[in-house]
Amino acid sequence: MKEQVIHVDGYRVRINTWGETYLPTIVCLHGLGNSSLSFIEIGEELKSEYHMVSIDLPGHGGSEAFKSEEEYSMTGMVGWLHGVLADLGVSRFYFLAHSYGADIALHYMKEYSSSVIRTILIDGGYTTKKSFYEIVDGLAQNPNWKWPNINSVEKEVHYTTESFTAFEYPSLTAFLENEEAKASEWSALKRKASEDYVKEVDGKIKLIATPEVATAAIRSMAQSPIRDLYQELDSEEITLLVATLPEEFSVINEGLLEDVKRLSDITIKYIEDTTHMLHWDDREAVLGEIRLKFK
Repeated sequence: MKEQVIHVDGYRVRINTWGETYLPTIVCLHGLGNSSLSFIEIGEELKSEYHMVSIDLPGHGGSEAFKSEEEYSMTGMVGWLHGVLADLGVSRFYFLAHSYGADIALHYMKEYSSSVIRTILIDGGYTTKKSFYEIVDGLAQNPNWKWPNINSVEKEVHYTTESFTAFEYPSLTAFLENEEAKASEWSALKRKASEDYVKEVDGKIKLIATPEVATAAIRSMAQSPIRDLYQELDSEEITLLVATLPEEFSVINEGLLEDVKRLSDITIKYIEDTTHMLHWDDREAVLGEIRLKFK
C-alpha cells in the first residue's frame, strides 16, 4: 500500500493505493464516518490484478474538511472528485463505492459517464431521502417499532449530530475491542482501518469526521435526490450489493429499492448475513463481483 497527499483547490487530500498503475484502475469511495482504509482488505487481495485508488473524502481520514457546508453539495463533491482524479492522472476507471460514497459515485457518473467503465455500489446509492422519511414515518406508527422516527431532514440532522457527538471511548484499546466484538471476522487489517477513522481529543477517542461534516453530507443527499439520476445513467453497467442485516431494516430497504427497480436496470444482489459494512462482513462476495464485472 502506498499513501500520498495532494492538494486540490487548496485542500489537502489523502489517497491510498495498491497495485501498479498499468493495471485496470478501480476508484474506491468510502462511507460517511469511515476512511479510504475501509477498503484495505480488498486492496491487499487485488493488488496484483488492479490499480486500487482509495480516496479520503473531505473531513475524513487524512483529507481536510471543507470550510463551508455548500462545498459538500453533490455538485461540489463531483467537482472536487474530478479535480482529485485529474491530479492523479486517472481518466478511465471502475467505481467501487460504499454508502455515502455510492451517492457521490452516481452523481459523478451523470456528469462524466465516459470516464466510468462499470460500477459496484456497496449498500448505497439507493436511499432517496424523501422516500426514506415516508417509509420510516409509516413504520413508526407501529408501537413495536424500536427505532427513532426520522421523518425529515432536520430530524436526521439532529439524530446524526447527536450520534457523532456521543461517539466517544475512554481509550483506543476500548474502541478497538468494541470494533472487534461487532465484526463477523476480525483481522490486523481491519484494526488498521478502524484506527484510521478516529483520533484522540482531550484523552478521549472520537471520530475524525465531525458532526458538521456528517450533517453537511446528509443535507447534500437530501438536496440532490438519488432517484432523479437513475433514468439518466447507463444503469446496465451498475451492480448494487444490498446488506440483509439487521432484519428489521429490510422493510425500509425493500421500499427504497422499489424506486431502483422501477426506474433503472441496475442489477441488485442481496448478500446474506451482512450488515451495512458489507465489504467487511463478506469480503469474498465483493471480490467475486469485482472479478466478474471489472474485466
